[in-house]
Amino acid sequence: MHSLTNVPFISLNTAIAITGLSKRTLRRRAAEGVLRTDEGTSRGERARVALEDVVPLARLHLKTEDLELIADADAGSAEAQCDLGLLLLEEGLREDAVPWFSAAASQNHLEGMHWLGRCYIAGIGVPADENRGIDWIARAASYGHVTAKRMVQYLYDPSRPQLTSAALEAELDAIEQEVVLSVLEGRPL
Repeated sequence: MHSLTNVPFISLNTAIAITGLSKRTLRRRAAEGVLRTDEGTSRGERARVALEDVVPLARLHLKTEDLELIADADAGSAEAQCDLGLLLLEEGLREDAVPWFSAAASQNHLEGMHWLGRCYIAGIGVPADENRGIDWIARAASYGHVTAKRMVQYLYDPSRPQLTSAALEAELDAIEQEVVLSVLEGRPL
């Protein structure tokens, strides 16, 4: 048996996002001894399982540095929550990414707001809702997110054509690429 010293434990909800397994299945695996649980968890508190026991069950292609990210996201770090959302998005787990962006955005994390807005605009993991998406991007812009500021200029332009969700997402991608290139080339924004 492994030593429990310095083993990060994560909530069942985070384990669900990483594995795609149900809470019931994870609890059964914990009862079977496949997943170690945090013995410090008392009744009524949310159950926690050892992250290293969850990794072999993960549907993500995890690197060593991702483990700290997962533990930090589970602990409530807005930056880590947004990064975990991006990791899930990269892996094609769109519906699982949105709650992490939402958690980061609820803590006023600018990148989380930006990505939550992008998800709503494009219908990534949620039903497309252009107005809700614009609202989140505008919030990020109001707090100083550079890319969101450029996007808001475009999104609020009265001469902007009505576009499908996919076409609008393509326009936002082009804006993001332009901002990144400007920064890399040292051009003023």
